[in-house]
Amino acid sequence: MTAPAGAAGHGAPARPQAWPRLPGRVAHFVADAGYAALGALLLPWAFGRTVANPKARARWTAYLRDVPARFGRRAPRRSTGPCVWVHGVSVGEVKAAARLVERIEQRVPGIEVVVTATTDTGYRVARERYPGHRVEFYPPDVSWIVRDALDRLRPDLVVLVESEFWPNFLTAVSHRGIPTVLVNGRISERSASRFRRGGRLTRGLLSAIARFCVQLPVHADRFTSLGLPADHVVVTGNLKFDNVPILADRRRSDAYANLLGVTDGRPLFVAGSTHPPEERWMGQVVRRVRAGGVPLRAVVAPRHPARADAVEADLRREGVDVVRRSRLVEGGAKASGDAVVLLDTVGELEAVYALADVVYVGGSLVRHGGQNVMEPASVGKPILVGPHTWNFRGEVDLLAASGALEVVSDVDALVAGVLRALGDPAAARARGERGREAILESKGATERTLAALEPWLAPLAARAPGAGVSS
Repeated sequence: MTAPAGAAGHGAPARPQAWPRLPGRVAHFVADAGYAALGALLLPWAFGRTVANPKARARWTAYLRDVPARFGRRAPRRSTGPCVWVHGVSVGEVKAAARLVERIEQRVPGIEVVVTATTDTGYRVARERYPGHRVEFYPPDVSWIVRDALDRLRPDLVVLVESEFWPNFLTAVSHRGIPTVLVNGRISERSASRFRRGGRLTRGLLSAIARFCVQLPVHADRFTSLGLPADHVVVTGNLKFDNVPILADRRRSDAYANLLGVTDGRPLFVAGSTHPPEERWMGQVVRRVRAGGVPLRAVVAPRHPARADAVEADLRREGVDVVRRSRLVEGGAKASGDAVVLLDTVGELEAVYALADVVYVGGSLVRHGGQNVMEPASVGKPILVGPHTWNFRGEVDLLAASGALEVVSDVDALVAGVLRALGDPAAARARGERGREAILESKGATERTLAALEPWLAPLAARAPGAGVSS
């Protein structure tokens, strides 16, 4: 991929001075007042939805559990050494940044990298993925909470992963002179249209971001269509490709095979990152495939494990037995062959994908926009998804072009797709291998992104404890 003129390696672009920016206190007041008014309007609706919707209730329960960590003064002030603050909204963004964080630390020895996440699952994965790092929740976009977070962390550079444009935060970092860069950036046409309607106010907000490192040329075109100068936008590729482990951890997967009882040669179907009512549909898939004479094993992994009670109830209503992963203990009882394993834990789906014969990636038969298809592709699995995959359009297009991924329209087509894959295992393995090869050919985004960050990393390297050492 090539960068536009003025991009990676050409120095930091100047901020567009023609774009208006409100005085800090005024901007914060306007944003806080807007949030308060919106909250007052939506509170009755949110309360009613929480009572009636198990998914919403599970999300609010998880959120409230972490309120002290989100809103309080959670940790002491950071030391005064150089610091990069890397933020990813949820699990996908947190994982996508992993290799980039490693390279930043190699480029600037002794630098402190602070990692934040917005969701509870993203936070917990960050704690596992970044041992030895300071990991916190991203501050809610209320002016005094943002101010407190910046006072405590004192970052020299903020790196936002994919898309996170909060007015109080961007206003605060801009007025403090803290450079902010978007990496692995993407923007849908729908979001771009909304930003265009914001006109000069939108451009003023986005002017706080010094450089936009985006995944695909289409994302670059959308950002520049908002009025961003071309030298602020560079196509660097998708960081997720560089973080995808091409070789599965066989020891870890073998341990799960024993735990889940997947050792008798029966084919395994894994439905990952599902949303309601997809779990009920997965129960139908299991029943129908078994009715066709295939002794299918199955694992269902909901996108939000806190929904485990509702997911188990939905599966049982479809007439399948269920056992929860959290109730299986190594060395103890194993899952029976007919029981669908409900993966109600975090951080294990990747290892379970490696055991699968065919995979369905959820959030795609419902209008959610899909979930991460790279994990099953990285371990060479044939993949089925529904038609609603706009959140991962680049990845889906890449894998579909390689033949590793098939888009199905509904549950009937999903059943047919599973039967095709299981009916010709050699062809299914070949499909999965083509997806793995496509990922290998697409690697390199981390180094291109690191080059785009160089204008801000170089000064930090000069004053870091390990100054003079780089890679």
